[in-house]
Amino acid sequence: MKNNRILFTLLSLLSPMLVFAAGSVNGEPFLYSMWGIGAIVILFGIYALIRSNAAQNELQTAGAASGGYSSSSAHQATTGNDAVVRATSSEGVSGSDYSGGNDIFDDEKDLLLSHSYDGIQELNNKLPPWWVGLFYVTIIFAVIYFPYYHIFSGWTSAKEYETEMATAKAATDAYVKEHGGSVTEEDVTVLTDEASLAAGAKTFATNCVACHAADGGGGVGPNLTDKYWLHGGGIKDVFKTIKYGVPEKGMIAWKASLSPVQIQQVASFIEKKLQGTTPAKPKDPQGEEYTGE
Repeated sequence: MKNNRILFTLLSLLSPMLVFAAGSVNGEPFLYSMWGIGAIVILFGIYALIRSNAAQNELQTAGAASGGYSSSSAHQATTGNDAVVRATSSEGVSGSDYSGGNDIFDDEKDLLLSHSYDGIQELNNKLPPWWVGLFYVTIIFAVIYFPYYHIFSGWTSAKEYETEMATAKAATDAYVKEHGGSVTEEDVTVLTDEASLAAGAKTFATNCVACHAADGGGGVGPNLTDKYWLHGGGIKDVFKTIKYGVPEKGMIAWKASLSPVQIQQVASFIEKKLQGTTPAKPKDPQGEEYTGE
């Protein structure tokens, strides 16, 4: 039995090291460490069964040699502290009740295991049924869980990582598409696709016509169709003007209401669809002529 304990201890210590090393070679240390944990659980379950059977055989052998349990005593293992409740006869304890300097009742000799640790011997008291049941449940769980998730299902931590990264990327792309990501006045470019220009036209119709007219000819605000600009006529200038506004002249900062991509769309709409057109009632030119960047 001592050799069995030594063997099990060595397996418990070596198995996670071996599987972790194997996993490191294959690039999946977490997966193989889980294999190691599963192997340890199974080995421990097997060892516990072997140990339980050996102890039971030992107890039966001792009981047969001594003629069975004493009829004047009863034992019960409590679930709280493994104390043994003794119901001894009224005859008390005789001098023969002591063995090797340890207090042992006659009926406890049948439960006494043969091994000794520094002169301390052990009684084979039964474990609480709920504990034993829970222990067997964990073994059954490990036997089902380990093969299903790590052998037959095809699941790996690497695949889980790839799935989560793909999900995160899709969410990031959707956010960038909706909000324009990191588009600023420093790196903004003119959009030329019809979908973006149509979105820009819708934003212009909703927010800009009150000051610049539906055809861009101007009103309270300047004419957006000619070559003259108060704050620069390039895409970066127009984007910046829309984003930060011109508070001293009554134009609000639209960055609080529009996303960067919406500002880029409406600025591109002005550059590609309004510039060079002839409005119904154009406002007189204002600012300086813009000849291009």
